[in-house]
Amino acid sequence: MKQTLKKALSLILAVLMLLPLVACASTEVEEETKIRDDELFTPDYTDTVESEVIEVSASTEYQTIIGFGGTSFPVWIGDLTEEERQLAFGNGEDELGFTILRLHIDPDSDRWAEDLDTAKAAQDNGAIIIASPWTAPDDMMESYEKAGEDNPIRIKHDKYAEYAEHLNDYVTYMKENGIEIYAISFQNEPDLSNSGWVSWTTEEIMDFILNYSDVIDCKLMTPESYNYDKEYYDAILNDEEALEKIDIFATHLYGTKVSDFEYPLFEELGEGKELWVTEMIYPNSTSIADMWPEALETAEHISDALTVGNMQAYVWWYIRRFYGPIDEYGDITKRGYCMAQYSKFVRLGYVRIDATEEPADGISVSAFKSDDEIVIVVINNSENDYEQHFNLSNLGFDIGYIEAYTTSKTQSLARTGNISYSENTFGYVLDSYSITTFVISES
Repeated sequence: MKQTLKKALSLILAVLMLLPLVACASTEVEEETKIRDDELFTPDYTDTVESEVIEVSASTEYQTIIGFGGTSFPVWIGDLTEEERQLAFGNGEDELGFTILRLHIDPDSDRWAEDLDTAKAAQDNGAIIIASPWTAPDDMMESYEKAGEDNPIRIKHDKYAEYAEHLNDYVTYMKENGIEIYAISFQNEPDLSNSGWVSWTTEEIMDFILNYSDVIDCKLMTPESYNYDKEYYDAILNDEEALEKIDIFATHLYGTKVSDFEYPLFEELGEGKELWVTEMIYPNSTSIADMWPEALETAEHISDALTVGNMQAYVWWYIRRFYGPIDEYGDITKRGYCMAQYSKFVRLGYVRIDATEEPADGISVSAFKSDDEIVIVVINNSENDYEQHFNLSNLGFDIGYIEAYTTSKTQSLARTGNISYSENTFGYVLDSYSITTFVISES
């Protein structure tokens, strides 16, 4: 009897000891379920305006995306803090997910160390790093006469070899300090010499590329035109030897009309070359970046660069600035969240695919794919709440899950998960003045 009682008590004690473990396991499962398999979301189309169906076809491919990013320029405005670096290049919750860092090649090599901390943080987060010079060491430059401009400067023609070595010294210095430079250009905005940096003619650019650029031990970008002056780029595209030496056609789009984003000659002759926006502020540098819906114009500009210009990368100017993605208080701005609607989800190696680009007034659409994901970014820059339907084809996988992230006046990357779908179609309400990224995944 006593032996039986002891066995019973032992069994009860064992069960009591297991209860906390069972409770913990149950809690973990419930929390995991909340994150991935939350309650099915079905949109309410009351008081909405119906839009044309957005057709997305994954079998029609355009350019491969390199990424999105911004510029760090400690010589002019101080370095990013440790927290700001993580905010910019991390891809966790409430981080921007930037994958490109642009640096300034200072003419004084003693100042190159000022870039190291931010470059290391960006690289540790998986970002690639590019760099551009504004000016050269003083002994390599000279003033000259140019109609309509005050005291323009240029690289002395007999200093091109020395200038190429100077640029390569920067690449070597960064490599010795653990930083891989993906690419450099040899001039920021050669067509804006009134701003105090070096100007180049088309002939000078061609001379440097053909006769001096081989010494630079990383990918070579073209000089970055201020407003996509295709005269520079046409000359390179039409010269087989020069084209062979260039890896990236790099430009800025200041004052460039969207209709001029198209570049048929590049589409014809630039196979295997990359096409980037390496610096941009849009729509202005005077408003604070939290103004809404003005911030949506930043997203529209990115969309146009990708869909009209077939650009593969879009890099902002200062990462931290009142008009930029992070403000002087170290907070992500509305312009920053608009950029993050792309940068967090459209990652290196994704391919832009065909989608209905303007299904209704005020709506802009772009779509991308990886092996197991489709990403659709939809901007609604109108006063209408739209009933929007999507039809997906040729995905290459069966849909397992759809979620959406929205930035609006009152939301910042707000998540809606487990959106209802039927085969390869689904619907959603696009809030007025908003941008929404849809992530359609295999599982």
